[in-house]
Amino acid sequence: MHKQVVFPEFLGESELAVVVVIPSLKEDMSHLFKRFHAGEEIDYWFSWDLVVTDSAEYLVLLEMNWDQEESLVVAFNREMWEFLNVMAEKQSMVLMADWQIVDEGAPDLLREEEFKPYALLIRNVHTGLDKLYNHVKELVGVNEGIEELIQLQLILEGTQFPKPTTLH
Repeated sequence: MHKQVVFPEFLGESELAVVVVIPSLKEDMSHLFKRFHAGEEIDYWFSWDLVVTDSAEYLVLLEMNWDQEESLVVAFNREMWEFLNVMAEKQSMVLMADWQIVDEGAPDLLREEEFKPYALLIRNVHTGLDKLYNHVKELVGVNEGIEELIQLQLILEGTQFPKPTTLH
């Protein structure tokens, strides 16, 4: 299985989603974007995890998978963890590979005839943060005094608020 680990260059929020800009995706995932632009429906799944690097830095990972053999791992370092609360609140994330959408704004670009964004919408991105929270809580109990873990636990506690129920 091919796994690519990337770090966001920019994190922000719109009215509807957390916006994550990773310019390298435009080239690295061009085959996937071509399939999206051709109108193909592509199933994906994702999970949240916590890893510690060789330099003892904790990273929160969002691993996205599709087509059984491909995946993308987005790594969030300590400075980015505050966005986990926003992700839980917005429940959607847009991974963007093109600064043009941020610079010019999507409404202006949508008027262009051949607008094909290099962006992936992840719905229900908060799914799995509860498991990550429980894992971090366990680690804090076993590894007392690790400031990064304590901070992450406090941040993730903010993602545990009840979600509104939508009935159809």
